[in-house]
Formats: sequence, structure tokens, C-alpha cells
Amino acid sequence: MADYVIWLDSEKAQIFSLKPSGIEKSHLEKKGMDHHTHNKRDNHSDTASEHFFRDLAIKLKNAEKLLILGPGLAKNHFKSHLEKHHNGDLAKSIIGIENSDHPTENQILAAARKFYRTYDLFNEPIKLS
Repeated sequence: MADYVIWLDSEKAQIFSLKPSGIEKSHLEKKGMDHHTHNKRDNHSDTASEHFFRDLAIKLKNAEKLLILGPGLAKNHFKSHLEKHHNGDLAKSIIGIENSDHPTENQILAAARKFYRTYDLFNEPIKLS
């Protein structure tokens, strides 16, 4: 089990796994969609979003606690996806959903500090792997 902070928009996600051994960072990008297509009525766009959210949920399957950051509605759509398609188990691990418009890695981790104060990791210099 691990705690996570993720930043996501409708196209990509930055994932930070917070473990006693350090912070592991990974990325996930939406596949199979023209990045200029934003029409909600486009079934291909909706399918690409569902696949993106499914792949993100798979990466977070061991989450004990989850903080979700991001601009716009993608973070809320992801929460709804978790509640609908993952029996709500992963959705129950969400400890916060915050607006955050394209922050740096350090800003993402600073936001995580508010929610993960008990983590010993933040008392030491942050090491990204």
C-alpha cells in the first residue's frame, strides 16, 4: 500500500507514489485521441477518456490515500469513474480534490504536504526517482 498525489487534466497525469523509501514519479498520457478534439459528443473522445481513467486507476490500485489535483473537470470525472467502475473502493481512498493549474513538481509536492503531514518523507530532502 502507498499514498499518492496525482495531478491530472484531460490529456495527462503526473503520479507521485509516496513510500517510506522515497517518492516515485510516473506519467500517463491519454492515447488514441487527436489532442485538438474536445467535443464531448464525440464517442471516440469519451472512449479515450474511459481508457485513460482505467489505466490511471490501475496505476493507483494500491492506494491507501489519494490526493487529486488539477484544473478543470477531469479530476471530478476521474472520481466519478472510480465510483462507477471500481466499486468505489479506490474512490474511498480520496482524501482531497483540489484545483491546481499546471503546477511544478515542487508545487504538487507542497500541496501534498498539507494532506500528508504525518509522512516522515517530508522531514528529509525530497528525492525523486
